[in-house]
Amino acid sequence: MNRIINFVILISLVFTSAYGKSSIKAKVLSSSKEYISTPNDSQAGLRGKITDSDHNALQGASILIVGYERGVNANENGDYFLDKLPEGKLSVQASIMGFESQTIEIEMEPGENELNFTLVEHIVHLDPIIVVAKKREQQILDVPVAISVVGSDFIVKNNIVELGQLSEFVPGLFITEQGANRPSFIIRGLTSEEVSPSALPRVSVYQNNVPINRASGASVALFDMERVEVLKGPQNTLFGRGAQIGAIHFISKSPANTTEGYLSGGIGSYNQKEFRGAINVPLIENKLFVRAAGVYDYRDGYAENTFGGTLNGKNTLAGRLSFRLLPSKNQQLDLIINYQKDDTPGIAFMSKQFPNSLGETNIFNYQASLEQGENLNAGKELVDATLFYKYIINEHTFLSSTTSLRKVTSSSRWDGDGTAAPAIDMWDNAGAEQIYQELRYNYSSGGRFIGSAGVSYWHENADQTYWFSPNEQSMAVLFLNPEFLILPNGTPLLIPALPDDPALGQLAGMPLPSQHEENNYSAATNQAVEAFFEGTYQLTSHLFINGGLRSAYENFMLSNQATFTNGAPSTLGMMTGNYPNLFFKPGSEQTISDDNLSINWQAGLHYKINEHSNIFMNYANGRRPKVLQYTSAGTPEILPAEHVDNIDAGLKSSISSKLFVDVVAFYQKYHDFQTRAWIADPETGEFDYKSINGGKATSYGLETSLKASLLKGLSVFGNYAFLHATFDDKNSDGLEQEYAGNTFRLSPKHTFTLGLNAEASITPKIKVFVTPTYAYKTHYFFEDANTSGLDQPEYGLLNINFGIELVQPKLILNFFGTNLLNQEYLISAGNTGSLFGVPTFVPGPPQMMGTKLIWMF
Repeated sequence: MNRIINFVILISLVFTSAYGKSSIKAKVLSSSKEYISTPNDSQAGLRGKITDSDHNALQGASILIVGYERGVNANENGDYFLDKLPEGKLSVQASIMGFESQTIEIEMEPGENELNFTLVEHIVHLDPIIVVAKKREQQILDVPVAISVVGSDFIVKNNIVELGQLSEFVPGLFITEQGANRPSFIIRGLTSEEVSPSALPRVSVYQNNVPINRASGASVALFDMERVEVLKGPQNTLFGRGAQIGAIHFISKSPANTTEGYLSGGIGSYNQKEFRGAINVPLIENKLFVRAAGVYDYRDGYAENTFGGTLNGKNTLAGRLSFRLLPSKNQQLDLIINYQKDDTPGIAFMSKQFPNSLGETNIFNYQASLEQGENLNAGKELVDATLFYKYIINEHTFLSSTTSLRKVTSSSRWDGDGTAAPAIDMWDNAGAEQIYQELRYNYSSGGRFIGSAGVSYWHENADQTYWFSPNEQSMAVLFLNPEFLILPNGTPLLIPALPDDPALGQLAGMPLPSQHEENNYSAATNQAVEAFFEGTYQLTSHLFINGGLRSAYENFMLSNQATFTNGAPSTLGMMTGNYPNLFFKPGSEQTISDDNLSINWQAGLHYKINEHSNIFMNYANGRRPKVLQYTSAGTPEILPAEHVDNIDAGLKSSISSKLFVDVVAFYQKYHDFQTRAWIADPETGEFDYKSINGGKATSYGLETSLKASLLKGLSVFGNYAFLHATFDDKNSDGLEQEYAGNTFRLSPKHTFTLGLNAEASITPKIKVFVTPTYAYKTHYFFEDANTSGLDQPEYGLLNINFGIELVQPKLILNFFGTNLLNQEYLISAGNTGSLFGVPTFVPGPPQMMGTKLIWMF
């Protein structure tokens, strides 16, 4: 541990000594920017700013020296810089989607030259799509990877307030949430869930350049967002070890040198109350800015519990405070503090097999009978602070440091059998404290090469407690005659003692306790030191080669202990061999550990057809680290690391700034696939939900998206994804696999979304707007075992957002509806009850409607 910390400090000192001190004097330009650069008497440099006609910076705009293999993208302030240019006459072109390209001739003189651009917006156009996937501002056209972006305007126009809604607009992405602390991020059929405190998700989730991968903390409230970027395929080089199959990056709005903000309030179905707001203020003009934002979102559960309370509701309170300090012209310091608390009703795990207390088995009547009533709940609390420092060498070359501290706790109590029976009463409590530090050098001078390199350190202390409290007078029915768990009138069958059956030996006739409690506690210390490099080199005026490498040293340590905590010892535990417990075999604390060194890399080609179109092809390998875990019987296990080889190729094109098309095809090959399984074996005493080695698997598919501006005020958008993801017939040893031919869980073969944005002025100061969308998915399974009945048939969701907008003051009256066709679909199936042959199901939300008023100032 100390050696790792010393290593990070040493690298920091090297960076500081190499780049943090400069005796070269800065040069002040009329753009009021001051950067450190190296003058060259025999060559010329060119810098400037790109804005629109309202003087707004056009970050990501492309600057090209016509006839030369030189170009660069404007930074977040719209500034650009190119050095080592020839003297004499040059033609310089500036372009960005949605604006008319502009070419200006300039007579280059020795030393530094300045050329500013003011671009004119097309009358009918699509807005620019800017990303920072490679840690620098670029147009999406210039990024040769499979990436989708959902921007702030799009989020508002479609009233996207939940992660599941967000995923409908990204081909290849599927997000489900059982509750406030259980999101599943699925990219190209691969889920991100972890079943051990030492396990790392396959999908890396970032917020403002910081990994927030622990599942309970990755379910962030969507408020005051600048954009959400989704990268598909292995992204270990750019987003670390957790990005085996992709990355999701939530980017919030940054403080700016302007006074602005908004307030909104709304009501909706199931007693929904929602309030949002943000304010941005420059405390010291051009020097210190602050932005504060928050949200409160409450809704009763859409499922009633006949034992009291509701299920599947919302209750979120979240806030963000951001500061930006510019201590000098070439330094930037950002501080971001996040807080979020969710305190929601329990999850509606419902049985289709047994009736509720009203005698009903149709779960889409939204009437559950879960005997713990209002004791059922799900919630989390998180707080984090991120400090970002940038030392600017020139407009595109800088050193940065990202430091983050994060703490999250979560808990959930649920009814595992989904009935009025007191058989499976469970509670889960988890926590994590994370430290993250990254040092990065980002380089570009408008030459042939652009890239970044750096090191990072990540440390996590995580723990998880499972509490189990069965009434064995009901649990015994599950062991002996599960079909009689619930009687036809909806009441549970209780047996006070085991049957007086000689086959049970000495257990025959033994009384069964009604109260028993046991715990299974796991704690993990996880840490990693990583070094990384990525870059792009321009081979010709049209052809680019890119590549990246990330090396990681990882160390994991996992401890586990099960205890009998309260009530009477388990009689059934004498049958399972876990006495005095039923599920978790008591014993002294155990510890296992593992460390390893890994290297992941990627390489690709990028051919720029013209300034608006390009094609690319990439290879990348991805890796999910080993999984350390314990079975319920206390047996330690270490699952091999999972590996994937990925090839993808794509086309991105913008036609007249009115049509944007993105098409990507991919092929992926998995080894030592880490799948999850429910395992129940009374003979061995193992009752587990754990990771197992699924062997080899293959997936391939196609992802497309399209946006088109048809007329002023009318645009359409859509996406489509095809996915074939199955387990191979044989494993690496040539043996037939258990899941041979099965499809990946939560992997519909076909998905698509269609929508349009339409707005029209009815007076010079009043306009109306409407945004309907329809999202469709074909059949998929909820488990890799592809168990019949634990699946979701094809379905589609129709949503709408419409309203009226007043120009001055800017007021928006918004009306929205979700699942307008009242489609019946499932969020999950199987769950804890699958261990005993009594699977449970969580119904998706029914039709909901609401309205909100927004004031923007």
